[in-house]
Amino acid sequence: MSQPAMRPKTTRNTIGAGLLFVASTFGASGPMSASHAFAQAAQEAGETIRRVDLPVWRLHAGSTTADVERVLGQPSVTTDLGGPESGDATLLYADELVRTRVVLKAGRVAAIALDVVYIDPAPLPSRARVIKATMVRDGVTGLLGRPSVDQRWTDTGRAIEQMTFIRPGEPEFSVFLADGLVVDVRSGRERPPGMTSMSLPIAAADASVANQLAIGFTPVQAAPLLGPVETSIHFVFKGQPVEYATYHERDGKGLVTVTFMGGVSTAFTIWPPDEL
Repeated sequence: MSQPAMRPKTTRNTIGAGLLFVASTFGASGPMSASHAFAQAAQEAGETIRRVDLPVWRLHAGSTTADVERVLGQPSVTTDLGGPESGDATLLYADELVRTRVVLKAGRVAAIALDVVYIDPAPLPSRARVIKATMVRDGVTGLLGRPSVDQRWTDTGRAIEQMTFIRPGEPEFSVFLADGLVVDVRSGRERPPGMTSMSLPIAAADASVANQLAIGFTPVQAAPLLGPVETSIHFVFKGQPVEYATYHERDGKGLVTVTFMGGVSTAFTIWPPDEL
């Protein structure tokens, strides 16, 4: 799910699923490969959830471009967001254990998002690309109409649905849902693996928590860094609680959007007053 960032609700938009899932795996050579050694497989409440120690936890809001490259190496793709000397850019790390996007403003980290659930739009027909991870079933049918084929079954306690869409002159594709929320979109009818599983960052140790937001913070760890809450959206995805929340900054001048999934932060964006 992923644009560099979406403006918070105060600007008449809500933080989108794209920012978090912003949605399958969100390394490069060098420092990236080390994260694979720390992968920990765990069963949580009957779900297949992998808690992984990701290098990105060493970054935080305000980290420099040099910090990002030292921790994550060279990005897979760099997209300039301003002039050549502005220091504004989005860095995509497509080969990380969990696909990661970092947004820089004036050469400092303003946002980090993990593509916890990633849907590759490249092989899909154009009309299938509007379907995003965590979209509800009614949203899918509202955009695409009724599926040509609809199959349902149960996997690890989750209600799975495969909606296949067939149109003359267009490759067929399938939308997969778990408990009524989109988890994948694929060309054809082949069922993808891992529809009920996902990788989430391990919670940051209290001793490692800095004075700026980072990936892996629990809500309790993040609370002292945030001002009053502006808006909050809650739901459950693959058995894990999800919260998209918009907060005022501690000094009251800007806004911060944070996504917590499975009890830890998986995305954040700092919104300075001049961008609101």
